[in-house]
Amino acid sequence: MSCCSAPEAPRSRFRSVFSEMMATCPETTTISSRHHRPRGIVSSIVANGIARLVINEERQIFAASLVAANDENFAINGVIRHTEEPSTSVADISVTEGDTGYLYRILDVPIEFFTFTNPITKISYHHLRLNHHAIKFETKELLIGDRAEIEIQQQLGAQIVKKLNLTIPVVHVGQMSLKIVTSQKIEPGYRRESICESCTHPIVEQSEDFLV
Repeated sequence: MSCCSAPEAPRSRFRSVFSEMMATCPETTTISSRHHRPRGIVSSIVANGIARLVINEERQIFAASLVAANDENFAINGVIRHTEEPSTSVADISVTEGDTGYLYRILDVPIEFFTFTNPITKISYHHLRLNHHAIKFETKELLIGDRAEIEIQQQLGAQIVKKLNLTIPVVHVGQMSLKIVTSQKIEPGYRRESICESCTHPIVEQSEDFLV
């Protein structure tokens, strides 16, 4: 007759282990799951393509859509923090992968505003540049008016006008590159003590299985 009783409604995969344990009941019994979780998960994005970017008049927030060469889609949103330098600020950017919905964050991205003068019309426009090892972008074409509205509806969605409180739609078009590598650490296994009223020593269950 065993000196220990099994916990109520044990998981089926542990029943054989509990049966063997009840026959011996050593001072401290440890049950280990055979399932071992990985040390960590590494994911990455490497994408290049044409991006359409809109920014509000106050230069506080912006949104962009990137269509990569392999037809992958990415949604980019940024919040700008202005520095003492008038032409350079930093932005905290989130990148959402269209196929998976995975969200990546890139912090402290330098964003530079500079003036470009059209050599034909002599009209000056404000362009912008993102310069970070994980994300790069520079305005190559500026769309204003009807062309901007069409690009916004087709590439960014009409709701972006309300979100950014745009009064004059302006779209920055240019080449964007993403090179993001992330590493997610997984918590180590934990020890769990089971109740055994007739035992003089505890039963400790140790698991590496995230389903336990």
